[in-house]
Amino acid sequence: MEDINALIQKLDWDTPEAEQAEAIQKLQDIQDEELHLLLQPLGKEYWGGAAEVIVKLGYPRVKPILPGLLQWIQDMNWPGSRRIATLLRETGDPVIPYIQDVFRNQSQDEEWMYWIFEMIIDYWNKDHIAQIQEELIRLTEGKTIALKALRTLWVHQIYPGEAVLLLLEDKKQRSLTEIAQLENTYPGIDCEALQRGFSEGIFKPGLCKSYLEQHREEFSFCNRKSSLHDFVSEIEELVSRVSGSE
Repeated sequence: MEDINALIQKLDWDTPEAEQAEAIQKLQDIQDEELHLLLQPLGKEYWGGAAEVIVKLGYPRVKPILPGLLQWIQDMNWPGSRRIATLLRETGDPVIPYIQDVFRNQSQDEEWMYWIFEMIIDYWNKDHIAQIQEELIRLTEGKTIALKALRTLWVHQIYPGEAVLLLLEDKKQRSLTEIAQLENTYPGIDCEALQRGFSEGIFKPGLCKSYLEQHREEFSFCNRKSSLHDFVSEIEELVSRVSGSE
């Protein structure tokens, strides 16, 4: 077999198609101890080709690098991420311990957890979901990801609709209370006017930076308020879905 690193170099998206296809085929003979070299190698221009190699290898050949493959879907804009997500989704049970680890130890990374739900968990059956039930219940205590967890528990009939609606109402009231507290703490701030002022200086870097620094606290208030309103809207959308099925 040719040198592994030389073959990986041919995964570049600018490599002629026939030459890249040949490299992908030869890399099917890669040894287990070298599999890690396929995890997002070199620069992003190589990742799509590397993902193609990994998908062709399939499970169980890729078992040693499952944790690294799960990391690949931290950002679904990364080349190859959708191919990798499909592989993980179809692999099923062997991926579960690594998802559990993310939910237990990486709960601050909401974007990563969001993509795990969107690309894997939302497609799984009740047998898969039952194995991560404990982690899902723990996640219901948060905010945005809590809604994904609640929806999953409801869809798979682990939580009844009535219980989900009660939890959603509690989250909504807590959010509305926080909005009211923010408005009492920062009365009279016009977020639309603040944004217009920023937009007027956006093409003047010095002015824009100065405006942001001058109004840092107001922007923090507006961003938090906007985030809470978005969360309330997401809650109401899920309430509508759950209520409509009762």
